[in-house]
Amino acid sequence: MTSTAFAAIEARPGSVPGPKRPSRALGAAAESATYVAFDEVFERFAYPAGESHLRLRSDQPTELAIEVRATGFGDLAEMVTADRVLRRNGITAEWFVPYFPFARHDRRNDLSDGFELELALEMVSEITITIVDPHSEVAGQLIHIPQRSVVEQFRAAGAFDNDPVVVIPDAGAVKKTFTWLGDGPSADRPDVVQALKHRDPQTGRLSGFEVLADDLEGRPCIIVDDISDGGGTFLGLAAELKAANAGPLTLAVTHGLFTKGLEALSVFDRIFACSYRCEADRETEPSLEAEALITVPFEALYTKGARQ
Repeated sequence: MTSTAFAAIEARPGSVPGPKRPSRALGAAAESATYVAFDEVFERFAYPAGESHLRLRSDQPTELAIEVRATGFGDLAEMVTADRVLRRNGITAEWFVPYFPFARHDRRNDLSDGFELELALEMVSEITITIVDPHSEVAGQLIHIPQRSVVEQFRAAGAFDNDPVVVIPDAGAVKKTFTWLGDGPSADRPDVVQALKHRDPQTGRLSGFEVLADDLEGRPCIIVDDISDGGGTFLGLAAELKAANAGPLTLAVTHGLFTKGLEALSVFDRIFACSYRCEADRETEPSLEAEALITVPFEALYTKGARQ
């Protein structure tokens, strides 16, 4: 399988034109999902004044797939620098960056807005990069593993075993949800409830939570979304679901950042999230110790080859 082109998106104010696609196809390492951590390929150094420096470790294969946990521009610049070093040494690399930085900031709100995603996409335009479940079609221009592939893994892990009502968390999630639910009538399709919220674009504050159901009759419910950061969206929805007589609640998110810890999300009986394999700091995060959390490794998605 060769890589697909960056998906075209409809031009609109504040959107990003598609980055120039790298000319090379995905290699054998990427296809077989034999991916490694950045530190297995490069040594990092820092000069006394603070500037960083990379050096390629010896005895590398000619094709690599490298996982990176990126959080900002520094990580993206380091990837581009490293990719250039690899190419100079005759090595082809695919970069596996499950959560792409700034993916949620997918439009320019006004002229004072930095719109960091625009620059982030420009920075990685020369490298081959795969991300997972992008927040919107803007970051979705990159080669990506779609939410439906994530849901397949959550389903295999038991997220849907109690026949839950699927709660669409907001209006922006409708299109993505129906890519894995299907938009035609089916006796096997779960019942669906739409939820709504409002986010102030200037402050980020959430308000106006609403679940469009009068009485859920004690039925279990599952919220599926691409990311949980502090969890404010899901706490607001959980309160509305309980007010509508919902039964046990499950939260299933691709990118479980959980920046306020899982204790804040204790209203959920179960939480499903994907976990990184190659980044050691994930192993020491206390939030991953919680009994309610069920993790699916990103590697399980990557080996599927379900990229688009």
